[in-house]
Parts: sequence; structure tokens; C-alpha cells
Amino acid sequence: MARRRWWVLSFWGVVFVASGLAYPHLISSLAASDYSVTGSDSQQVTRLLQEDFPAAGAEQDVIVFDSDTLTIKDAEYARVVDRVVDAVRDEPGVASVLGPTDPGMQSALSRGSAAVASLGLAGDDRERGDRAADLQDVVRDAAAGTPVRAYLTGYSPTANDLTEVENADVEHAESIGIPIAFLVLLLALAALVASFVPLITAVVSLTATFGVLAVLTTVTVFDAFLLSIVTMIGVGIAIDYSLFVLFRFREELARVRGEGRADAVAHSVGRAMATSGRTIAYSGVIVAISLCSLFVVDSPMFHGIALGSVLVVVCTLLVAWTMLPALLAALGERVNRGSLPKRMQPREDVAQESGRPGGWERWARTVLARPWLALPAVAVLVLFTLPTAGIKLGIDLGISSIYDKPSGKGAAILADKFSAGALSPVQILASHEGPGALGANDLGTIDRFTTSLAEDPRVAGVYSVATLLRQTTGTVSPQALRQAEQDPAVKPVLDQTVNAGGGGNHTVITVVPKVPVDSSEATDLVEDLRDDVIPALTDPAGPRMLVGGETAQFVDLSDETLGKLPVVMAMVLTLSFFYLLLVFRSLLLPLKAVVLNLLATFAAFGITTWVFQKGHLEGLFGFTSVGFIQVYLPIMVFALLFGLSMDYEVFLIGRMREEYLRTGDNDEAVAKGLAHTARPIAAAAVIMTAVFGCFLVADVLELKEFGLALAAAVLLDATLVRLLLVPAFMKVAGRANWWLPPFLDRHLPRMRLD
Repeated sequence: MARRRWWVLSFWGVVFVASGLAYPHLISSLAASDYSVTGSDSQQVTRLLQEDFPAAGAEQDVIVFDSDTLTIKDAEYARVVDRVVDAVRDEPGVASVLGPTDPGMQSALSRGSAAVASLGLAGDDRERGDRAADLQDVVRDAAAGTPVRAYLTGYSPTANDLTEVENADVEHAESIGIPIAFLVLLLALAALVASFVPLITAVVSLTATFGVLAVLTTVTVFDAFLLSIVTMIGVGIAIDYSLFVLFRFREELARVRGEGRADAVAHSVGRAMATSGRTIAYSGVIVAISLCSLFVVDSPMFHGIALGSVLVVVCTLLVAWTMLPALLAALGERVNRGSLPKRMQPREDVAQESGRPGGWERWARTVLARPWLALPAVAVLVLFTLPTAGIKLGIDLGISSIYDKPSGKGAAILADKFSAGALSPVQILASHEGPGALGANDLGTIDRFTTSLAEDPRVAGVYSVATLLRQTTGTVSPQALRQAEQDPAVKPVLDQTVNAGGGGNHTVITVVPKVPVDSSEATDLVEDLRDDVIPALTDPAGPRMLVGGETAQFVDLSDETLGKLPVVMAMVLTLSFFYLLLVFRSLLLPLKAVVLNLLATFAAFGITTWVFQKGHLEGLFGFTSVGFIQVYLPIMVFALLFGLSMDYEVFLIGRMREEYLRTGDNDEAVAKGLAHTARPIAAAAVIMTAVFGCFLVADVLELKEFGLALAAAVLLDATLVRLLLVPAFMKVAGRANWWLPPFLDRHLPRMRLD
């Protein structure tokens, strides 16, 4: 790479430009988060609704109307409603529209100055997102200049606005985090040119990842949250990896500078890549292995995030192993230009010719002389883990962060004048058992179920085929159903309730909770429906009832993630242990790494739970606690953090092993290894903490949670664990650190760190 540096740099320049041009396509292709779980009840309901109820559409959204002076009984209000409904009805992808001015719908779909129209959208996730964006403009233009305000809200409209807010949050966080990162780099590297190298590496690798994702959008769908995760991971590990290589390059360059070698730069690049470069390759593999464990969760959301996260790791490694050495070779001695004044440069970390050890070496020898200093650090970490015992999980959609967006305004009116649950009701699919259409027993059960559930204090309304038949025919029976099918005024509504054209064996019962779709009370309602209410009100003869809708998806995703968390943890721990066994050729060091990483990770979970679930520091971080943590945060953060924390482990222990192989002295290896790596580890940790921590300024709650969890884990891992617990442990263990049974040594493949 050093010899062909200009070809390599030119290649990555082309990749950077092409990926930058593809970025707008990636942004426009992002879809709403898919919380479904493969094979779950909620996914079956979604699939059957799409297949058997084309008139209802794949998604039910709402157009919300409001006025300061008029009601639906006023002619001008009704004219605006009709204009908006007619404009929307003619748009592609609109399966159905039912408005408050339709026959018999005024009392059901209006409340004083507010009114709603239900809207069925057809298409897949991406198509519905695009259509919702277009319809939002249609609704706005049709109501413009009138005393009536109109907003489109629902799952895809809110997802579109949330995507916009999340992208703005990412840009805001980067605008704070990157300058902080640059300042830390400048202080750590003490040279202006060198400080730009990690940032250039991060920008190129992240942009290249976006380019690959843009290409993949032609065959798959990614949700908007993926972009935030990829940005967090990409910026953090790119700066980490490049910083480790850069420190070793400058160290080698300084060492050979006085030797008068003609190939000093090329030699330094080669030596840096043979040591730190090899280390980051091993670290990257561990991160990728950890993230691949997310594929065991049977959810498109997790599969997309796992794919995107692994891609950003791979792209970062490619850039670090090709562009970075080429860039260092091109810079050569110029990498040290723009040096800070002598008084602002950090002191040497290892003993010089005078024999006086540097600051980090003195710290290492202090810990080696007093390993009991690790006990308070362990106590602190254990204290931080305690809140995880009471952790509660749920899903917050982030509606509060889009209060000033059209869908957010519509959702607020809907919650105030109708019901918060009307944004995305629970959908129960009732099916006739066996061949044939819904029979008298099915309809009778549905009628009793509707009446009983309507009396539940948690429910704002229940609408079913029984409701429709009683309103139109006065009775609930197969004969009344056939009569309704022949009534032209009733059939459009009936087609959204019963699959009359597809055999008449399925019907949808719509349950509108009084509470928001993403509240704990709503998930409790879904669980009660499945476990108690439906079994109590139905009999084995049928009908069979499956609970679906967004809240049901949240429940299914929660069950799936909690069920797969032990599997993911076992996979990550086992694979990491055996991988480190190969790298370090030691039994004790991998075990120590696994235990300490677990401690740091659960401490970060505890801090996140204490802040966001318990509601501490709400004023400081600008949020209102919803009483739980995002359901997918523990499993995703565990896989990610366990991989990231291994960066420091491999870098630190790798340098210690290098010194041990050279000297055979455990204490000397620990002291020198820590002295050589502490400054880059500390700098990388501060930078990564700043990058992650800046997401606390986001408006979307889940970004705040992820930012705090990642920042806390990295900070704890790089300080208490790597700089205190590791050297103390290695002092106590002594030569046992490097012991490997002879039979394992003979049969294990060899992986060199130097």
C-alpha cells in the first residue's frame, strides 16, 4: 500500500465521490421500522389482512381535521372535509377512504371541532412510506386557505417525520461530537496534520458504507434507525482503529529517524500495520462476530441492523488496511507538521535514556505494586449494575419528538379529542375453523366478544362485523351478513371488515385503546387479550382469534428479544472466548476478558436504567421518562459493546504479549504494554464517549438511550477496566496469564499479533 499509495488513494477518492452521490438515494429509500417477528401472531394477522382485505389496505392511517371556529355540522367544514377526502381518494396506493361526511359516520368520526377520516394504504413498507409523504402534501394543499386544518397521521406518516427528526439528530450530534473528537486528537497527537488522519479515515469509511447500503436498497429495505446506529458505530471504530495505527506509525518513525534509513517511512508503515494493523483486524473480526449474533433474532429490524453494522465494520477495516497506510506513506514526516508548542505536548509514556519512566508507566507500576486498588473499582461497577435487576422493557415510538410535525400535530388532536389508541388500534383477526364462511356460532361469539370488550375501562371503542350488522340490519346472523353484502351503501364498509370476496371466513375486530399505542398499558391490554379475554370468551368450536396491530408487534418483539438474549449472550461469549484463546494463546486471559467485559456492559445497562427508566437527570438530558427501556436496547447494545470493548482488550494485551515474548518478565510486560497503549486507549475512549454521548442532545428518546449506554460502557471499560482492573489482575495472576496446556498449544492454529 505504501509503494502504490497514489493508486490506492485515487481508488478511495472515486469510492468516496460515488458513495456521496448515492447518499440521497439511500435517504429516500429508508422505510419505517419493521417491528414484526417472523411467524408471530401479529405477523400472521398482517399477512392475512394484506391478502384477504385489499379494500382495507395494508395499513390504516387517519386524516385528522380541526378548526378553531367550526364543527362538522357547519357546511364550510364539511366542504373542506369532502375536498380533502376526494383529493386523497384519487391518489395511487389509496385502497379506501371513509370520512365523517359519509352516511352514518358523522357521530362516530367527529368530536366537536375535530373530525377524522380513516385511510387504507396499499403496498409494502417502502411504498407506504413514499405514499404517506405524498399524501401529506395532498392533504395540506387541499385544506390550505381554509379555517380547517388537516393532517395525515398513522404509522407511516409518523415514521416519515421521525426519520426526518432522527436524521437531524444525527447531524446535530455529529456537529458537536466531531469538533470534540478533533480537539482530543489534537491534544493526544500534539500535531495538526496527524489530528486530521483519524477524521479522514472515519469520513471515508462511513461514506463508503452508505454507498454499499444504497446499492443494497435495490434488493432489501432498511429502516431509518439503522442510519443512526451505523453512524455511531462507524465514527467510533474508525477513529479508534486509525488512532491505534497512527500512534504506532509515529512511534516507529521516531525510532528509525536517527538510523538514516532510506525507507524509513515505508518501514514504519509496514511495522505499524504488522502490529497495530494486525490488532485492529482481530478486533474488527470480534466486533463483526458479536454483531452477527443479532441474526438469530427473527425480526427484519434486527437483521437489517446486524447487516448494516457488520458492513460498517468491514468497510472501516478495508479503509484502515488500504487507504490509511497509503495516506501515512504519502504524508511521511509531514504527519508531524503543525506540532503544538513544547509545553502543550504530552510527556513520554515510557522510560527514556534518562531512565525516568513516563506518566503512564509510573501509573502501571503503581497498580502493580498495589493491586488491591482494583477492589474499589469492582465495587463501583457492581453498584452500577444493580438497577438492571428492575429493568422494564417496552417500545417508545418517539411521538413526543415530532409534536411540531404534521403527523405529530394530528396525533395530538387524535389523542385529545378521540383516543390516543386511535393512532394505531389493536386488530384481532377472527377466522372460521375449517372450510366455509363465518357461521352463526362465529358471529354470535364475535357479538358477545365485542359487547364484553367494549365495557373494558381500558378500551375506548370496539368495532366489528357485529357492530356493523346491528347498525344496518338490527341482527347478527349469517342471513344479516348476506343482506349487508347486497346493500350498496353498506358493502364498502363491509369489505373492510369481512373478506366477503375471498370466502367470507375472516373478519377484523378493531379495538381502540384509551392509551397510546406504545404505552405499557397498551401492551398489558394485548397480553390480557391473548392470555385471558379471548380464551374466556371463545370456545374450541371457534372462531380462532389472533391479535395483531402495532402494539401486538411490540409484545411479540419483546418476547422474541428476551427469549433470544440468552442465546445471543452465549454465542458472543463463547465465540469471543475461543477467538481470544487463539489470539493470546492463554486460557486465563480470555476468561478474564469475558468476565470484565460482562461487568462493564451490565454496569452501562444499570446506568441507562437508572437514568431513563427511573427518570433521574430528566432536566439535564431533556427527556420525560416513559417508565421503561427500549426493548431492543439490551440485546443490541450487548452485542455491540462486547465487540467494541474487545478493541481495547486486544490492543492492550497484544502489546503486553509482545513485551512478554521479548523479555519473559510478566510485570515488565504489563508496565511497558500499558505505558505504550494507555494514551491511545484513553484518547480513543474519550473520543468515542464524546461521539456516543453527543446523542444525548437528540430529540428521539431511543437515540438518547443508545448514546448514554454506549458512552458509559466505553468510558467504564477504558478507564476502570483497562487501566486499573486489567493490570491488577495480571499482577495477581503472574506467569499464569500466559499459560496454555501443551496439548492445546500443539493443536490450536497460530494467530500472530506481531
